[in-house]
Amino acid sequence: MRFRSAQGIRHWFEKKSGGQNEMFQYKPDLSSNKKTVIFLPPEQDKFFIILPFAMALSENKGQDDFLVIADEENRYILRGLGLERMSLFYNKDTMLYGEYDFFEMEKRIQETKWELCIFLQDNPQLPFLYMARATRAPYRMGVKQEFPFLNITLQSSAASENIYAIREFLYKTFAIDPKKAEKGSIQVTQKNEKLNVNSKLSTSSTILLNLEPPIKGEPWSEHEVYMICKAFQPTWRLITIASTSKQLEPYAKVMEELELRSNPVLLHSESIFSVLRQYPAIISLNSLHSHLFLNLSRINVLMLEQDDDYGIPNHPQMLKFNRDGNYYSYSKLVADFLKKPK
Repeated sequence: MRFRSAQGIRHWFEKKSGGQNEMFQYKPDLSSNKKTVIFLPPEQDKFFIILPFAMALSENKGQDDFLVIADEENRYILRGLGLERMSLFYNKDTMLYGEYDFFEMEKRIQETKWELCIFLQDNPQLPFLYMARATRAPYRMGVKQEFPFLNITLQSSAASENIYAIREFLYKTFAIDPKKAEKGSIQVTQKNEKLNVNSKLSTSSTILLNLEPPIKGEPWSEHEVYMICKAFQPTWRLITIASTSKQLEPYAKVMEELELRSNPVLLHSESIFSVLRQYPAIISLNSLHSHLFLNLSRINVLMLEQDDDYGIPNHPQMLKFNRDGNYYSYSKLVADFLKKPK
């Protein structure tokens, strides 16, 4: 296999999955299919955005009727949402033909004859496309044209085919109310969280400052951190957070000068939702976890905009502000924004 060309490998997987010929008749009401398997995006930002749709789709479905295929790195979030028992996890490094994990997933998938496959990986590798067809589902929806592995391509009238536009199209296709889906997902995080009432970390006057780097664009500068903190003090106290200790290291000097407390493990904690709920808002660039905050938490997201806004639609839970703007004006906008009834 390793000596074949990319096209040769694709033809090999096509032949193994059944070849190109396939009878297919489009079914207008795809939402009526009971047995559904969904391949979630491996990228965490896109994963967080799609989860409200996946949660809504799983409603009233038993463990034998719904299956989530997800990267092992996202297990902790699916556990917090109560979807772990309906999920099959993979390690992307061992999902290769000939490996045990590949054959085990193929076996597990084929234990059920699925009616619908929703494939939401937009840069898929051939082993995963093969698995989509291995579901034997007559309707296999994908973000891009990947026939014969997928036979329905997601399209919408939106000018930009970003992940938020794709989710909106899925909501319409499956007759799901977006507001109800969002509310339902947040309620699930509240129901399943393990909240320790003795571990309160803050008061309502404390705002989190997420120093995670953006998905695209320049990371935080020391000057920005300094100016934001000065603009918000003394009305607000800020706590800096990040996914890892390493992400906080470049800001150690300014954090020490400003006497800023930091928490490098917050974003990877399985109790992330209960911890977030103790704070009124989070200041963030367009980072991986800003999408989690916006889609699975009631916390207000104070988003600093850059050249690429990633297609994030306006939301009553979010306040957008130009990254090059005046932060003293920004702090006043935040105060008014957080006072507004939601």
